Amino acid sequence: MSPTKILFHNKAREAILKGVNLCYEAVRLSLGASSGSALMYRTLGRGPRIVDDGHAILQNLEPKNEAEKLAVAAFREASERTNQLAGDGTATTGVLAGKLINEIFSKLSESSQSYASKTKSNVQKIKKELLELSKSIQAKVTEQSKKIEKLEDLEKISTVSMGNEELGKIIAKLVWEVGIDGFVDVVDGYKGEIETEVIKGARFAAKPGAKAFINNPKRFEMVIEDCPVLLTNYKLDNDNQAQKAFASVLQKNSKVCVLAPDFSEQVLLRMVQTTKQGVFMFPVKVPSLRTEQFEDLAIYFGATFINKDLGKKLENVTEADLGFVQKLVVKDTENREDAVAVGGRGSLEGETKVGSADFKVSSPVSERIKILKEQIIEERIDSHKKLLERRIASLASAVGVIRVGGSTTAESIPLKLKIEDAQYACKAALEEGYVKGGGLCLKEIAEELPESILTASLKAPYEQIQANNEEPLEIGEDIIDPTKVVRLAVEHAVSVAASLITVKLIIAEEREENPAEGYHSIADAINFYNRLVNKKESIYKEAEFEMMRDQEADWDSRIKEDNG
Repeated sequence: MSPTKILFHNKAREAILKGVNLCYEAVRLSLGASSGSALMYRTLGRGPRIVDDGHAILQNLEPKNEAEKLAVAAFREASERTNQLAGDGTATTGVLAGKLINEIFSKLSESSQSYASKTKSNVQKIKKELLELSKSIQAKVTEQSKKIEKLEDLEKISTVSMGNEELGKIIAKLVWEVGIDGFVDVVDGYKGEIETEVIKGARFAAKPGAKAFINNPKRFEMVIEDCPVLLTNYKLDNDNQAQKAFASVLQKNSKVCVLAPDFSEQVLLRMVQTTKQGVFMFPVKVPSLRTEQFEDLAIYFGATFINKDLGKKLENVTEADLGFVQKLVVKDTENREDAVAVGGRGSLEGETKVGSADFKVSSPVSERIKILKEQIIEERIDSHKKLLERRIASLASAVGVIRVGGSTTAESIPLKLKIEDAQYACKAALEEGYVKGGGLCLKEIAEELPESILTASLKAPYEQIQANNEEPLEIGEDIIDPTKVVRLAVEHAVSVAASLITVKLIIAEEREENPAEGYHSIADAINFYNRLVNKKESIYKEAEFEMMRDQEADWDSRIKEDNG
């Protein structure tokens, strides 16, 4: 166990406030249309990047002090949760939380004030008050919400998020086309412009096998590209059985995606170990899929479904049983989030030649959908009809692709982040509607409700947007925000503030120093010693000089006496 650093009471609170304000001061600059950008490093020598995305800024804040680092991690989690569930609103969450924590700590330190004198003895009362107020404010936000009725409303949402009307309209149109259940993928482009495309994909309930396989941590995703697919309803809890199955399919493939109801820790560990040999395995848990859904996916991927109920054995899997997918994105979130597949082998249209004539052949997925639609007509039970409709929707989901190109990497990276935020904001607006933007919604709620410990914090986003603008900003009807984003920002900001104010003890793991830091410490000590010596010498010289002046003054007085 590593040695720990322990801080109590006021020392702990000071460390928390330093860590919180490091985040607060940085993220508040990125709020609003006139936000400032951050110039940040990139790992592996990939050069700098310039972004004005609150989430990206918070992700790169790592103070050296161990206790402050814990405070930063706790504060950052609030924005991450908003980003995870809504995809936007990280800066608003940070501003709300930062202002609130500073307000509460300030009141607790001013014991002479009536509010502090009543509450200082019991911080739990403040926490309870905060959480109750949070629920009432979220309800107020929902009450003010209006439903997205037309594309023009969605364009307003996208334009506000992007800060660019032309791009806002492009993104809104794409999200409108794929719909509330659609999926939008933002990828690199190579033409120096923004390109969009809508293609057919498949959706199904799934989770990554383990967090170790998350390769896109910013979005909590496991992303699989151009990969063979093995599909089975066997639980992979037998390491020997799994090894035999994998051995046959990995003879000609350097990677494979495995869809199964569950994986044992031993099997997952084996999959991780294969990466050291240059072989990549992607476990996808699909515990809720029924047999007919497995069969649908087998058609989509162009795979053979290894069905244990029909006596098929994993040990007998061959190369011919594997399907293929161009891209599969699997989310790792607490809330259920469907996996999205694009470009399954069975979804591709084909061509055939009869005599001298060419004919297009429907894809296996298209044929499967026709069969399911015929079954809906024949079905008499409503619940069974709905199940068939869900299966059709899973196989025929629309997937939007946005290709982002720029003159330089420094230009394309922040643009991708902006577009990702904008498309998530549009999706959030489709789900829960929209409210007044620019911080007005929360400001008006604060003015409407009786004054409370949250009043100043609710006004903070509006005030910060105004402060970031060079001149007073008039917020018109076109400036709107997704209800879901505003609601979650309040929920998570209050939650982290209510938790941090109760801390009376910090136990931080002491950071290991590298040898270079020891040399720096020695150099600092030598410099400090030299300054002491120089100071001592200067004091001696100054004293000698004073003595000489006193002596000269004494001689002068004696000479005057003698002459007198």
